[in-house]
Amino acid sequence: MNNTINKKYAELLTRNQWKLIEAIWLLHGIFVRTKAEFGDKMEHFFTNATVEKSNDSLEIGRLSEAFLDQMLECDLTDEIDKVRISDWQEWTGSWRESTEIKNSIKKLWHSLNSKADIKKCEVCYIDTNGKWYALAPESMWKAEYLLKFAQDEGIDITWLTNEIKEHRKVPTQYALSSGA
Repeated sequence: MNNTINKKYAELLTRNQWKLIEAIWLLHGIFVRTKAEFGDKMEHFFTNATVEKSNDSLEIGRLSEAFLDQMLECDLTDEIDKVRISDWQEWTGSWRESTEIKNSIKKLWHSLNSKADIKKCEVCYIDTNGKWYALAPESMWKAEYLLKFAQDEGIDITWLTNEIKEHRKVPTQYALSSGA
């Protein structure tokens, strides 16, 4: 793995907050870095989405199912760099080309949208109209909460908690109690 990627990966593992897009991909064994164009594309999406963004029955910060599905169908191939953690090779294909990863990412994002404690989102994405979204890709969540949530959803995070232990000088309580 090149030194720049190694440093960025280690920095991600030692942070207490993760962007949702980083966390969801990380939990699937892929390290992502967003490019400058990512923010522009997301802002354009959130400003111009064609489905109802929310309704009165949803908790503030959550997304309607249709809005979330539309967000997850955005092609971000050119806006994010993806590296498989298992072999540190760049993944050049679209995430939508892998049915297994696509379905797993969608399932996890939908689970977060419907079940997650929205208060664990520490920094919400706010669009140009001032509307905030806890489940937007750029929203920042407590890393420990996302690890526990993923484990509760049946995702094997042992490898990731081991990686966190390796990179953190003082592992967090959850990383210490999880994994091998």
